[in-house]
Amino acid sequence: MKTLLFSLALIFSVTMSFAQTSESLKARIQEHYKAIHSGSDTLWSHHLDEFTIFPSDGKALLEPGFQKTFENMGATMKLPKPNVTMKHFSSQIYNNVGVATFYLDGSYGEEHGLYRVTAVWVWKDGVWLEAHHHESRLIN
Repeated sequence: MKTLLFSLALIFSVTMSFAQTSESLKARIQEHYKAIHSGSDTLWSHHLDEFTIFPSDGKALLEPGFQKTFENMGATMKLPKPNVTMKHFSSQIYNNVGVATFYLDGSYGEEHGLYRVTAVWVWKDGVWLEAHHHESRLIN
């Protein structure tokens, strides 16, 4: 019986740790950018309720609930249509938190360039959710 319980515990811990890997985080972020590129509203479900962002345009921090604030005002967020490719992905996983750094190469509407990204994602209820995103355009 002890061997069976130990085996089940080992299988469960291996499954959990595999799900919380750098590879699974990268796959989730790639899925997120596919939703952004397609204009899908599902991208908002990829964020924690407490999600914050420093946008690439250098404007002020958008704090938790900014999406609802726009909706409550009857406004829509006009995000420029991106056409970017992720490059040089790296991440560190700390228990249920992943810190990802990478570059986005391409354009946001008419603005073309290379953008540095640092994003914090949290493993919650079996899925990675973005807690914070910081993006800045690399100036030559």
